[in-house]
Amino acid sequence: RPKGSHAAMPFLQVDLGRGVREKVPVAPNTTLREVLSAACTKRGLDVATRGLRHGRTRKHLDLSITFRLSGLDNNALIEVVEDGHTAPRGSSQAPCRVAVQLESGDRRTGSLGDESSLLEVVRALCPEQLADGAMPAGHAPAI
Repeated sequence: RPKGSHAAMPFLQVDLGRGVREKVPVAPNTTLREVLSAACTKRGLDVATRGLRHGRTRKHLDLSITFRLSGLDNNALIEVVEDGHTAPRGSSQAPCRVAVQLESGDRRTGSLGDESSLLEVVRALCPEQLADGAMPAGHAPAI
């Protein structure tokens, strides 16, 4: 490669177990779910029952975040694992981390299903903000 040309695309090494590894190219905006899907598809594995774990720290990785925000280095080793964090079969509600910033500056976080409506998020994380279970008149949530 000539000097000054574009650097090679970053990639992650995905350990699928039994000594099998896949190199998955990633762009900054590639989600870890896309990485998992690419690795599992190449080997014919069911993506729905698997998750990713950092190879060194053994910490489960959030599949909804992008490579840029994951904190993973180029060429990092991540492992595909049977994931107890996934939604049960037949359920489309995968867990998702949610944060709500209140007008007071307080921040509330929690884990809800990815199909949750905005009203369900508010009910779960800050029910005191609701008047009789609905948004108070004159208040509009911002996303």
